Amino acid sequence: MKRATILLATVAVPLLLSSCIVIPIGDLLKRQPLNEEILVDGEGLFEKQKIAIVEVNGVIRGESNFGLLSSQDNSVTEFRARLKKVQDDTEVKAVVVRIASPGGEVTACDIMYNDLVRFKQDVEIPVVSCIVEQGASGGYYIAMGTDHVVAHPTAIVGSVGVILQSFDLSGLMEIVGVKSEPVKSSDQKDLNSPFRPMTSDERVVLQKLVDDLYARFVEVVDRGRPELDNEKVKSFSDGRVVSGESALELGMVDQTGYLADAIEVARVRSNITSPTIVHYTRPGGSPTRLTAALDDTASSGQGLEMNLRVPQFNTPKFYYLWRPGF
Repeated sequence: MKRATILLATVAVPLLLSSCIVIPIGDLLKRQPLNEEILVDGEGLFEKQKIAIVEVNGVIRGESNFGLLSSQDNSVTEFRARLKKVQDDTEVKAVVVRIASPGGEVTACDIMYNDLVRFKQDVEIPVVSCIVEQGASGGYYIAMGTDHVVAHPTAIVGSVGVILQSFDLSGLMEIVGVKSEPVKSSDQKDLNSPFRPMTSDERVVLQKLVDDLYARFVEVVDRGRPELDNEKVKSFSDGRVVSGESALELGMVDQTGYLADAIEVARVRSNITSPTIVHYTRPGGSPTRLTAALDDTASSGQGLEMNLRVPQFNTPKFYYLWRPGF
């Protein structure tokens, strides 16, 4: 009997192995398509008049995340996909950009801002932004591309500025007995290296870069707040963050309110009587924090979170970002 069992196993195992299911890894890595989710169903028998909510959540990044069995678009491609979804739907009569972001990478923020400006030119529908938790630095930068800015009274707004984090680990390396000896074509080829102190000449070079990027930020804010003169814009463009209430007093936003207020502004500007409110989700993605009641009390700031390991030796970047301690 024992011999028969062993013989059966010897025959069965190869058969099982030969009939195994092959799952294409490429299919697992494909990004799921965006689906429209109706939050409020408006009137209209034959055609809906929609207001689409496009979300900008978490730290803004220009790189994609990849896992063993999944991939995640970066902030730029995700934002573009949502704008494209709106652009392809003629029933959408207005857009509300819901912002819950402390900002992020300079170039990613600038691309998203530019995409929004181009979208407005191409589609010619009202675009209103609503800062529900924080619209700081790059988050505020993107809001400047909209027609009207609404900020939650307790939202964190501002932080107009640029940061490049720099570390000097030479003292630590000396303690552990490690020394960096790069072979380079010129003195500044390893600019901002964490393995040695920064020279005064190198600081001048990096400061010039920061100043250029800061000047662009101020220019974007100046363009987005046409009722303010340049000196007024510069007066709050010193990196500070303020509440939504203070942002209104400074002229940084058009009004304080909630997501429902931003939707009402979009409704009036698009001359809609009974709008259908929609936004976009992906199958298997993180559960949305938007509800049919349009509740702003919950933050979705973790939606596009970026891993900010310190230090990131291989990818030093400039940030339009408000993150104390970063």
